[in-house]
Amino acid sequence: MRAGLERWTAPTVLALVAAVVIIDSLAYPPSLVPGAPGPAFFPRLLAAGLLACAGVLGRRAARGTPRPDGEPAGGATAADADGRGTGSRLHRLDRPRVAGGIVAVAGFLLLGPRTDTIATLPLLVTSLMALMGERRVAPLVAVPLGFTLFVYLVFERAFGVPLPTSLF
Repeated sequence: MRAGLERWTAPTVLALVAAVVIIDSLAYPPSLVPGAPGPAFFPRLLAAGLLACAGVLGRRAARGTPRPDGEPAGGATAADADGRGTGSRLHRLDRPRVAGGIVAVAGFLLLGPRTDTIATLPLLVTSLMALMGERRVAPLVAVPLGFTLFVYLVFERAFGVPLPTSLF
């Protein structure tokens, strides 16, 4: 029974996050330039992507379709399907990492309006990479800095969207 509920966790969380983003974007002002996307466009576009992913994962969970790594949906192992196993050890070990990732992203989103995005975004990306198991120094430095540079160039420079810059 528990494995059956676990397979619905990811689609449910994705759908809830998408719903929160859509509800939050309802308060955004309309576009100042006729015909141009307003400030709510990108958050709603991302929310639509999250809903699409939630739909795919939900359909997979409903059908019990195996995941791409060959493991049955819901985290059950082949032995669990036969009733001889006790659960996937890998998934039990991944739970703290998933929880750490959720805490890191939630902390970044809560502190985001009060912090300097360019200073805190590399910390978020580095922590997420470390939680995923990356231990090499070069990627732990290069990827967060490259991603932060990409965000700065795209949003600040290309789109003219100011990123939060005040440090408490």
